[in-house]
This record gives sequence, C-alpha cells and structure tokens, in this order.
Amino acid sequence: MRWCGLLCKRRNHAIMRLVISMTFQKQLDKLGFKNTTPIQDGVFNAFHKGGHIVGLAPTGTGKTHAYLLPVMAALDPGLQAVQAVVIVPTNELVRQVERMLLAFEDRFVVKAYVGGSDRQRELIWLGKRQPQIVIATPERLHQFVIREGALKLNMTRHLIFDEADMMFDEAFMSLIDPLLEVMTKARIMLFSATLTPAMRPFIKSYFGAHHMIDVTKAHDLPIEYRLINIKGQDRLEALMGLLPHLQPYLALIFVSRKDTQQLVYEALHEKGIAVCNLHADLGVKRRRQLLDEIIALKYPYVVTSDLASRGLDLKVSHVIHFDLPHQLAFFFHRSGRTGRMHDDGIVITFMTVNDHRRIEKLKQRGIEFVPYGITADGLVEIKKRVRSLTEDERHAMKAIKKPVDIKPNYKKKNKKKVAKAIRKTRRKPHA
Repeated sequence: MRWCGLLCKRRNHAIMRLVISMTFQKQLDKLGFKNTTPIQDGVFNAFHKGGHIVGLAPTGTGKTHAYLLPVMAALDPGLQAVQAVVIVPTNELVRQVERMLLAFEDRFVVKAYVGGSDRQRELIWLGKRQPQIVIATPERLHQFVIREGALKLNMTRHLIFDEADMMFDEAFMSLIDPLLEVMTKARIMLFSATLTPAMRPFIKSYFGAHHMIDVTKAHDLPIEYRLINIKGQDRLEALMGLLPHLQPYLALIFVSRKDTQQLVYEALHEKGIAVCNLHADLGVKRRRQLLDEIIALKYPYVVTSDLASRGLDLKVSHVIHFDLPHQLAFFFHRSGRTGRMHDDGIVITFMTVNDHRRIEKLKQRGIEFVPYGITADGLVEIKKRVRSLTEDERHAMKAIKKPVDIKPNYKKKNKKKVAKAIRKTRRKPHA
C-alpha cells in the first residue's frame, strides 16, 4: 500500500507538471514569444525544481514575465483564495504588472491595490469574496491584510518581490515581517537589478537554500555611458550647454535633491525648453495626467528624481545624471530606463572633483565610461593622447634582457621592468 501511495503521488506530480507545461506554452504563444531572455530561461528552469528564487537582471530584460508566466501556469482557477501576491514599490508598477498579466491571462480574479483607491468599497468587496491574485505596494498590502484583516493570505503559495532593491529599508521590513508571518506556506521569489547590502539579511533569514539566478553579466545592454568632467563648472551651466546638442526621443534628467530639482526645471522652462517636472509630491490624478502627456511626447525632457521615477515604463533615448544618486544602486535603475529590450540608449553623467571616488566604484561594478566634452561643435569624445617614446627611452627598453628560461608570469615581470626603466630615464636631468 505504501508503494502504491508513493507511485500515485509521483504520477499525480507528473500529470501536474505536464498540465503546467502545456498551459505555460499556450501563454508563450499568446504573447508571441519566439525567444526568451537569460533571466526568463533561468527562472523557468528553476521554477519546476521547487524552492525559493532570487533573480538578478538589469532593468528592461524581461524580469516581470520571468515570474508571471510560470506562476500563472501553476495556479488553480477553481480555488477561490489568494494564491499569488506580487509586491512592487510604486503605484505605477502595480498598474504595469497588472496590464502585463491581463494581456495573456483571464482565468483568475486579479486585484491591484494602489494609493488613492476607494478603501471602503474594497473592504465591502473583500467581505464577500477573495481575489486569486493580488498586486500591491507594501503599504496597501499591509493595510488590507494586517490593519483591516480583510485580505486573507493563509492560502498563498507564491510571494513575489519585484524591483526589490528599491524597497528594502527599515520601514519596508516593518511592513513585510507581519505579512510573512501570515504567508508561512508561500514560495518566495525576489527580483532585482542589484543585490544590495540591505537585502542580504532578509534573504538569509527567509530563504535558506535557494536558486540564485544572476544574469547581470549576461546582458550586453546597448547603452553608451558618456562621462563629462565639468571640473569647476556649475552643473546647471553645464546642462544648459549640453541640451542644444541633443535631439532626444525622450530624455530623463535625474536630480538627487528636491530643491535642486525645482531649480533645474525652472531654469529650463525659462529658456523655452519643452520640459516637465515629475516630482514625488504630485497628487495621484496630476501624476497620471502628466505621465499621459509624457507618453504622448509632449515633453522631450523630463526632470525627475529617484523616488518619482520608480516604476516608469517609458521608451527613453537619453538618461542624464545631473548628479550622482545618494545610493549608487540607483545609478543602475536610472540608467536602466534606456537601452531596454534591444533599443540603443545614451547615459550622460556629469562629474566634478568630488565624484571621482564614486565614479571609480561604478567602474569596478562594470560601468565602462567613455569621456566626452562639450564643445562649440557639440558633444565630442575625448581621445587619449599617446606620447611617443624618446630615443633614450627606446634604448632603455632594449637594455632589458629577455629571460632565457620562460617562467610563469614572465611577461608581467618583464613589462614591469620596462616601465621602471622608462620612468628612470624620464627622471634623469637633461643636458
């Protein structure tokens, strides 16, 4: 009997996997997917193995479909309970994920919870039934689950954190910990452009053994990172000198400080430049109206901040770092607004003497900056000048004897000897 039970269990598991696989293929066909991205391949393969998943990939490489497709294929349309929860940092991302889901899936009751929604109406609705899929910001989810007790997550089997590196801080964890105590049976999937120090303790506490899918190096994004050393020049003055040489489809100008953001917007507006100011204090209605105008290409330039730009899904040709973000992780989020899904992108960064250390850190993390300068002829790449060797330096090089026996690292050692000989020659006083 024991063997029969085990055999039936395995057979049921095999049948379930076949059903999921067939549903999954139908979804891919519906979306017209001919090729999948590296993050999608990694998640699709790991999903069927069970266990928690951490997925790292640049912005705009298909992370959302990487989790939506396999999770939706695994859900039960007949079970009237919350089976999957997606947590994202902003209202715009909630709506974006909802749109992407409804584009291929209509078998489930989906609820998207954002700021500005009718709370009382939602509470009445939840008193009668429960959705099967929930997409929400941390604040709204906490409100309906913990404070109101209206949304029941005890049956939830899939919990997804998207754009995780934009959420993790102390305030976020105070909202999430009580939710995780309710969703004890949920499989956790976390997606991010980078793995920040704040995320590591969370992964260690809640994930245990898990699948780590890191494809950040697999994507050669079509982005050119242009670095402009403005030295002692005022940043606003440099920006004014730059813009006449650009012809963007849409350019996002990122500013770190709230007061500076307003000054930049006002200065550009006074110059007659078609620009808007997308800031964090906009009301929900005005923000939605402004986003519609941006999508309609009413403004080629958008002055914005890290907070205000969260969750934007726009086709962007240029990203301008007016200054560097306080957290370098946001450099990647800012830059990832362009060069999405194989479109070319240009990222322009202003650098002063105070930025050298942070620029070096970005280089260490894989950003290959190309030095540029603003001239009367436009934005021009600055080529490195290679100085020719003098006669004395050439003689010094020839004097270095090549080793008779080839030993490990001999090329490196020989190169050091040559460099030392050249330096010594340069230090000699000339007659």
